[in-house]
Amino acid sequence: MRLPIGAALSTVLLFPLAAGAQAQIGASVPNWAVPATGPSGSPGMRTQASATSLVPFIGVTPCRIVDTRGPAGPFGAPSLAPGSPRSFSLFSGPCPGIPSTVAAYSLNITATNTMGPGFLKLYPQGGTKPVVSTLNYVAGQTVANAAIVSAGIGGGVTVVAGASGTDLIIDINGYFSPTPAASADAFAVANGGHYAIMGQTSGSGLNDAGIYGLAASTIGIVDGVWGQSNSNSDFGIGVLGTEEGTSGVTYGVYGRSVSSADGAAGVYGESSVANGATIGVEGVAISDLGTGVVGIGPAGAIGGTSAEAGIRGEDKFVRGVVGLSEGQGVAGLVYNSGTLEAGGSLGDRIAPGGPWGVLSLGNMGATGTKPFLEVHPTDPNKVIRYVALEGPEAGTYFRGSDEIREGTAVIPVPESFRHVTDKEGLTVQITPIGAPAVIYVVAKDLDRIVVRSDRDVKFDYLVQGVRQTFKDWQVMVDGGYMPESPQQRLPQYFSEEQKRRLIANGTYNADGTVNMATAERVGWTRIWADRDARRAAAVEEAWKQSIQRRSAMMR
Repeated sequence: MRLPIGAALSTVLLFPLAAGAQAQIGASVPNWAVPATGPSGSPGMRTQASATSLVPFIGVTPCRIVDTRGPAGPFGAPSLAPGSPRSFSLFSGPCPGIPSTVAAYSLNITATNTMGPGFLKLYPQGGTKPVVSTLNYVAGQTVANAAIVSAGIGGGVTVVAGASGTDLIIDINGYFSPTPAASADAFAVANGGHYAIMGQTSGSGLNDAGIYGLAASTIGIVDGVWGQSNSNSDFGIGVLGTEEGTSGVTYGVYGRSVSSADGAAGVYGESSVANGATIGVEGVAISDLGTGVVGIGPAGAIGGTSAEAGIRGEDKFVRGVVGLSEGQGVAGLVYNSGTLEAGGSLGDRIAPGGPWGVLSLGNMGATGTKPFLEVHPTDPNKVIRYVALEGPEAGTYFRGSDEIREGTAVIPVPESFRHVTDKEGLTVQITPIGAPAVIYVVAKDLDRIVVRSDRDVKFDYLVQGVRQTFKDWQVMVDGGYMPESPQQRLPQYFSEEQKRRLIANGTYNADGTVNMATAERVGWTRIWADRDARRAAAVEEAWKQSIQRRSAMMR
């Protein structure tokens, strides 16, 4: 609403009152419409002191705040005598939800038990009495009028009756914020559009916000900002945040939850439509290095236990998290003190040699086998699963067939094998084909394999080696299957034999709980304690920074 403060309004709301009716200070009353438009016909309200600033309206439960028909008091009797101004500090009255500092009040003024023809004037306490009346009356009449009145000294308003005395009733249904929005901002409540509330900021500094919502209640379900769209069109939006700043840390939508109860959320998105492509929360990044959605766990941007998650996805029957991209679908990176230790991606066509379904940067481990799948040639209800060969080394090989001519054959070593294989530890297997023969290897290196025989014969060969970059691979290493926490249960992804071994070696008890005696002996309890201490320190630091950001936003 964009309305001048302190002016009389044309909207008249009549509430017939019986003669001798009792005062009802603090009672709920029927609501009335706050006058909809000012001279410009635009939503919002302009203050008299600034012709370019808008201030928002905050509604409260309609309530009777003044009634002079009742017992004497600051909001009750006596009735208004003609020419005798009376002031009311409305924020301290019997109606809840009104702060001590407001720009203006939305009121409904009623004159009743009128003693003769007269009028009422309302204006800010300490201000100049206006030359126009808020409402006019005649003897014995009950008449009402809605008015927006600026708050004066001490948040008060002053009422004066002219010509004839009357009883006064004031009802309130809201107030206007004392903080004007910037002229570049847009604050709108649209009845016919897709936006319940739209906020926009063109600032480029820190902590600019189109709309900032803060819910300070410590009990119940509270909302800092809540948006709902029931639009039937393709692009209905409950809350839309757009950030176009060129510097600083700015947010399109910023959500923060400080609840200590389970299930609290800074931002909560839900898509409950039974069909169609709907989205609970959608993040879109336009810049080359932008990110649609960033999730940071309570331990900070890097680190934390597996119970924490930057982004956590759950779905009972289909997919918890889906990543769609023409680059990398989902990427995971592990850091240690700021240094990248390992990583991987699901769905990758950026890395050399791809596209890859799964790409590992560093070693890839598994508690189970490493099978590959092949289509069954005749049965559509079956799939073939071959398991990758396993051994104590990072082995390499090449194989083929050749023929002894004049007692000798030379097998050239493929260039790719030569680049990845260590020169030490080569082995060669030769199998003659068609007839027995005395066949043997004369020389072997990464350039060629020389084979001789007592007769010319065809043969198969298998040449094996070890990857040069992993020739010192250690098979037995320290670490074991340390549980993630003392509360960890024996995971079900282990095979039955693996479960028996984990119980036999003392990692878990027979009931699946962690063997705390083993944990203490091998130092797991110390590792857990150190991790929890780092996590608590990171959470405390994040909390402090959050307080600082919120304080900056409130300034």
